Amino acid sequence: MGATGPAWRRAVVVAVLVGAAALTPAGCSRGDGRDVGRIDLGSCGPAAEGPDHPERCGTFQVPLDWTQPGGEQMTLRVLVVPARSGKAAPDPLVYLAGFGGSAIESAQWPYDNLQRTGWDRDLVFVEQRGTGPEAQTCDLPLPGAPADEAAYRDAVGGCLSRLARDPRHDTTTSAVADLDRARQALGYDRIDLYGASYGVSMGLAYLQAHPEHVRTAVLESGSLLDVRLWQQVPSAAQHSFDELVARCEADPVCGPAYDPARDLRTLVERLTSAPVTVDISGRTATIDLRGFLGGVIDGYLARPETAVLLPGDLAAFVRGEWADVLAKRGMVPQDAPSRTSEPVSAQQLTVRCSDEWAAIDPAAVAAQPPSSFTAMTAADAAWQERLCALWPHDEGVAGPVATDVPVLFVNGTADPADPPANVAAAAATMPNATFVTAPGAGHGVIDGCLIPLVETFVATATAPAAAEWQRCLGTVTAPAFPA
Repeated sequence: MGATGPAWRRAVVVAVLVGAAALTPAGCSRGDGRDVGRIDLGSCGPAAEGPDHPERCGTFQVPLDWTQPGGEQMTLRVLVVPARSGKAAPDPLVYLAGFGGSAIESAQWPYDNLQRTGWDRDLVFVEQRGTGPEAQTCDLPLPGAPADEAAYRDAVGGCLSRLARDPRHDTTTSAVADLDRARQALGYDRIDLYGASYGVSMGLAYLQAHPEHVRTAVLESGSLLDVRLWQQVPSAAQHSFDELVARCEADPVCGPAYDPARDLRTLVERLTSAPVTVDISGRTATIDLRGFLGGVIDGYLARPETAVLLPGDLAAFVRGEWADVLAKRGMVPQDAPSRTSEPVSAQQLTVRCSDEWAAIDPAAVAAQPPSSFTAMTAADAAWQERLCALWPHDEGVAGPVATDVPVLFVNGTADPADPPANVAAAAATMPNATFVTAPGAGHGVIDGCLIPLVETFVATATAPAAAEWQRCLGTVTAPAFPA
């Protein structure tokens, strides 16, 4: 997301913190007869007034523990951008944020890019519990860092004693219940869902729990609830890298100049033996194997425009030019040589420990075909297994989702985490699902000519013909390798 955009978006992140209206006691009724109140939407604060600020803000309350609905309550934020036509369709578009992200703080992209949808429909952003200003963090051992069981117990116990509230309830399951409470309190019967990355998990979980309240769902760059995507990272990331290698070999600029497969093997061997210490702008940082491979995935392979930089940068790393390249890419490591712990989101850890898609079995990681990314995932698996044995967490989401709701899956073949294979099984349980595969695309696909096709799907609840998707994708050219 760029730094520019409508003034309302730049102001609302701060304004909503101080100007959100409170939940009023009168309003909608739950199916079990209990009153859920209604959300009284109002100004998002003094910085968000006037004709350039159509957004309306509010707060609502949900049980901290949904098994105790009359118990302690917590407050969540909601942002609604009313339909620009002034005649909103009855079903709004609800945007679901990525892992650990705030939907409200992610509002600029849908506001800027889904113009047709925003003309006809309200755009709704409900902040997920444990994110945004209510996010809590813990300083926990790094994956792969030397730490015994006592160190893990002490770190988890000390963290839990300092948190403002119990994180065990910050599950996807609870977030789905929160979202449905917001739907009722805002007065909507059915909603359209738009989720990307973890937002796909949220969307599928809501479909699983409340299919009768979903009109359509757009699910971009995600995986099914019963696909252990992080466990499969060695295979998915290797496939993404191999696709890049094949492109480089066939390219008249990249092919003669670089050998990214050889260079990655060399770097993995070196970093397996010992980390690299570099000085960047007067700061000393240590780059270990796990951090390096994580950077390859998130900093390069996740997006086509950064992936094309990887062959040249790998060659530079082999030559020892770490500081120059990392500074140029804005990827300056924050690790000090002696650091053995890092801040971890309490909400993310709860989801990691409770949702089926987030599970990582160390034995299953080791059993996968050889991959440059196995060591990183093995360290993550051991770390997560140790923490989840200590971390309190309620039950998360799992299993297949069966629904006849029109669902649009969009995935890129070069996505290092959520390739098309991770949603393919939905064809057996979602008869009205459409699958769009974007050749060479990474994590985050919908842009350009795909946007009007997606908006047609939302408007009509019917996917455009396959030929229209193919025509659009045929016009998308991969970024060129730099000379």
